[in-house]
Amino acid sequence: IKECDWSSDVCSSDLLAALGGGVPPIVALALIACATVASGWTMISDARSRARRAHADLRRATNDLVQLVAIGLTTDQSVEEALRFAWETSSSDGSAGAELLRAEIVAAPLRGEPVWETLDRIGRRHNVRELCEFANSLERQATHGVSIGATVAALAAGMRARALDQLEREADRANANLAGPTAGFVVATLVFLAYPLAVRISEAFGG
Repeated sequence: IKECDWSSDVCSSDLLAALGGGVPPIVALALIACATVASGWTMISDARSRARRAHADLRRATNDLVQLVAIGLTTDQSVEEALRFAWETSSSDGSAGAELLRAEIVAAPLRGEPVWETLDRIGRRHNVRELCEFANSLERQATHGVSIGATVAALAAGMRARALDQLEREADRANANLAGPTAGFVVATLVFLAYPLAVRISEAFGG
């Protein structure tokens, strides 16, 4: 059977010819429609899954960046030094989100663009609110010379709390998903163990 593109008329006609022996045309058309819908839904679901993973990966990279900048600022580093320390350290894990942030931060000066504008643009494009808040803090420091150590520390603490809450929710969902199969296994085991006893009791009473 040759491979074919479900979206092509040639494939549909070939399938109709192959099924034409004993299958009514309306049934063959229904099968083609179902296959097309299933294929399209699979592609859409896969694209959405990839987008969710990419978004979660960028959020993790943002969290790492902010946490490391907060640590750098507590060691009397300047904002530029803390930011450099953060992206050099966070990009070492090789994740796509960390690589995106590293590449954009490095390229920003070459484009003549302030780092905070770069980070704000990425945050808005990918709907990562914390990255926009961090960019706003960097902008205030650069344009007004205000200290942002306390602001970044508070942002880092909030992100840690949200990350912990997310982990707890994911753990709860995983436990809930396991509850059904586990209960079924326990019931099946009890039935398996109790059946011989039930048979012997039944035989003892002449059942």
